[in-house]
Amino acid sequence: MTTTAGRWYLVGALPEDSPAAHLMTRSEDLRYRRSACGAKEARRWTPVDLTGTDVAPCPRCAATLPSHRSTREAEPAVHTQLAFDLPL
Repeated sequence: MTTTAGRWYLVGALPEDSPAAHLMTRSEDLRYRRSACGAKEARRWTPVDLTGTDVAPCPRCAATLPSHRSTREAEPAVHTQLAFDLPL
């Protein structure tokens, strides 16, 4: 998995059973930062390089990246016009 955009962080007190890296953004309270997915808010966060570690990126945070393609975007866009066969 390649994650080229954004800086990933381990949040709060670790280790967890399966820690996930989050994208942290500024919260309304400047002492805290909130994850892009909204699941984590913390005062402490540690930068992590996802290459060469067993830490996985949070999939909901990854979905907020502009380069992320969801399954709906991956499907070809089909634009059809509605047609009704009405008996005359």
